[in-house]
Amino acid sequence: MKLRLMLFLIIIFSNKLFSKDVWIYTDDGTWSDGIIALEQFFDYNNITHKRVYAFDLNNTDNYNNASAICFPGGYAYNYKVALTDKAVNNIRHYIANGGSYIGVCAGAFFASSNVVWEDEEYSYSLSLFKGKAIGSIPKIAKWDNYAMTNITINQENKILQNSQDNLAVLYYGGPYFESEETIFDTIATWDDFNDLPAIISFEYEQGKVLLIGPHLEIEENDDRDSVNFAQELNDVETDWDFLSIIVNWVLGFNTTVETNNGLSYSLSIYPNPASEYIEIAHNIKPTLMHGLDENQEIKIYNTMGECITTPFFPSTSTGNDNLRIDISYLSRGVYYIRVGSQSKMFVKK
Repeated sequence: MKLRLMLFLIIIFSNKLFSKDVWIYTDDGTWSDGIIALEQFFDYNNITHKRVYAFDLNNTDNYNNASAICFPGGYAYNYKVALTDKAVNNIRHYIANGGSYIGVCAGAFFASSNVVWEDEEYSYSLSLFKGKAIGSIPKIAKWDNYAMTNITINQENKILQNSQDNLAVLYYGGPYFESEETIFDTIATWDDFNDLPAIISFEYEQGKVLLIGPHLEIEENDDRDSVNFAQELNDVETDWDFLSIIVNWVLGFNTTVETNNGLSYSLSIYPNPASEYIEIAHNIKPTLMHGLDENQEIKIYNTMGECITTPFFPSTSTGNDNLRIDISYLSRGVYYIRVGSQSKMFVKK
């Protein structure tokens, strides 16, 4: 009995020790509503997280337990003042060596080498994005007011395969981005401001960076974000499904599959989010006779890593490259469809 108890405690301790969390920066200048909403979003997606403070970052160079570091909305200047040069260098080193960075509004400003705020330009040392983050955008809302605005989602971006075209989002002082040095992918653009980049992503050496201008974490017409901010605004759709898709990318889920024949293809799922069914479209080079290799086993997992379907194989006898899968029985949330050894996220709404 004692041996069983000891083994149980060792397992629990080991899981705690080696589990990875999204580190959410929580210190002077951060916006408490944004932090709470982010925590609720991560909980909704079963993504573990913890709060970290300037003291923590200033006194560690060990990021082994971080799945990503997230700097939320607030005041980027306060982040700059609170963090030492050593801490900033450690963050940059963590990203360069395969880590992930999520910057929301002020967190996006903080990651940029140059911040233009109300026509004044400032230098920032983290400099993951070698370019300018420029705000606020008075044409949408003068600082420190906020408003709903629309963004157009870039359908050609590889992260967003068959995502929705447009989204109404909360604007609260966020930037647009420009650079002649960092090569970045535009995820979405501001409809009300010359279609300039509102959300961007890029690779920083071996790591990934996601910079978000609007506040996708705030659910204006839904209490699940646990905050009352902007509840008076009318927003008929959720932002979390879209946010789940782009966070999925920065956390490193791979969507490329290699077949038993040594050929590679990318999974494209639509509609995504979906309610009744999803279809898997296949983009294979060179093309196979019927798209998907019939020896590739297909499974669906929840975010706890539990397989919730009986494994099945695609039928290639119909000559149809698209595979339709019924998901009507699934509860609302985020799932992963696994083909062979790789996964693709989808959202059941």
